[in-house]
Amino acid sequence: MKENKNISAETVMNVLLKRGYIADQRIANEKARAASKEKQRKTYHNTELLLKNYRTISWMLECFPSTIAEELDKPFESTDEMIEKLDVEMTFGNRKLENRMESVKKTRLVLGRINDALTVLKKKPEDGERLYELIYLTYISADVLNHNELLYRLNLSSRHYYRLREQAIAVISLRLWAAPNSETDAWLEVLSALEE
Repeated sequence: MKENKNISAETVMNVLLKRGYIADQRIANEKARAASKEKQRKTYHNTELLLKNYRTISWMLECFPSTIAEELDKPFESTDEMIEKLDVEMTFGNRKLENRMESVKKTRLVLGRINDALTVLKKKPEDGERLYELIYLTYISADVLNHNELLYRLNLSSRHYYRLREQAIAVISLRLWAAPNSETDAWLEVLSALEE
């Protein structure tokens, strides 16, 4: 019985450590420990923020071609025609359109990295499929489910749901934020826009 309490306490400590709520005592230098704690807290927060806004980001990308068509007062027959028209507009120095295209490019990069991280999550040994399903139903699916519907579909208790969600976000976070710095900068720009 005592052993279960130790495992439970250790699990709680690991969760608090991963989320950046407590400092990692294994790191000797206090400043390095504080920086590590802050980094872990921010990466978890940023991953959760991206997931919470996944549907909105996808919707914005879907709307982009029709929005551009309205701005240019010209419907497009095909994607190729739209790309050709955009190339012409940018050649003539349409800075507004060029900036919007750059934003779309960064947004697609972020969405692609999230999708890559979800693929890695799904392949996680033992419980990857279950963690993926939880994240998919919570953040990705077009159907927005309330908490009780989620619990019912996943056949989980509320407590177990939150524990698995935290684990899944931690795995996704590791994959997302291990990217080269130039990509990370683009994601941070998108995050800043989302938080505003």
